[in-house]
Amino acid sequence: SKAARDALFANYPVTAAMVGEEAFAACATSYIEAVPPREARLCLYGDRFGPFVDAWTPFAEAPYLGPVAMLERNVTEALFAADRPPLDAAALSRGIDPEAPLHWHPATRIAKALMPAASLWLAHQPDAPPDALDAIAWDREIILVTRPSDAVEVRVIDGPTRAFLAGKTLAEAAANASSEGGDVASTFALLLSAGAFAEDIPRGE
Repeated sequence: SKAARDALFANYPVTAAMVGEEAFAACATSYIEAVPPREARLCLYGDRFGPFVDAWTPFAEAPYLGPVAMLERNVTEALFAADRPPLDAAALSRGIDPEAPLHWHPATRIAKALMPAASLWLAHQPDAPPDALDAIAWDREIILVTRPSDAVEVRVIDGPTRAFLAGKTLAEAAANASSEGGDVASTFALLLSAGAFAEDIPRGE
């Protein structure tokens, strides 16, 4: 249906821009035939589109398209994730027990890509510098997707930052990052500014 196809264009704008409208429409049409919408609301339609793009034979010469589409799925999920107050400097000023559970914000997503999916996505954003595509290093990436201040942000992170995020408590997160050679204070500051964690006040729970 046109509505489902329009939803895929809306949810995967960078993938569409990279292949062109005609090629994307052909892929989208095949996806809709294989995986028709199951609900009326189409804002989250296309949860399996990334792997579909990755396996789509006409795109075989462009192996970076699947990872970019999978990242765009994370962006859509982050956009529509539940609201929770973020753990920020104001929350920290009230004190945080190093052994208390450290919770990701509902919008936080981590992705690993064998291709520079985040760099490609960032290069296609309106505020990207003109030479962004030329500056891309064609290497694997660890990607953090967050939604501070209601706007989705995508950034490439390093191993220590990923290790910090794997910690169940602040003490464990700090130990993880330190063991990977990371600067714990700057890593924590980056993740706080990104809105990666939720303040530990579950609403209505």
